[in-house]
Amino acid sequence: MNKEEIYDSQISPLVQQIIAICREHGIAMLMDFAIGHDGEGPEGQDCADLRCSTLLPDETGENAAMHQEALTLIRRRGRPAPMMVTTSHGDGTKTMTAFI
Repeated sequence: MNKEEIYDSQISPLVQQIIAICREHGIAMLMDFAIGHDGEGPEGQDCADLRCSTLLPDETGENAAMHQEALTLIRRRGRPAPMMVTTSHGDGTKTMTAFI
């Protein structure tokens, strides 16, 4: 079993619980997992740099500045993502998606 499979089967269910609790209570958080492994992913992509990152805002919908800065460094090694989309949901939450 590689790191990605371990993440998917054992870690992701726990992460989903943490995300739900943080959303319910307006707890801002940042999680990042480096799950790269030797091998190929979809369409022959190398999996060595595979990451799973989550950034959640607080109850006001604002991301902690340090979390946002850290995520920028983690995801793009300090370079801005070419395009980001923020989706505002009816319940007041927001989802940010980066297209790389």
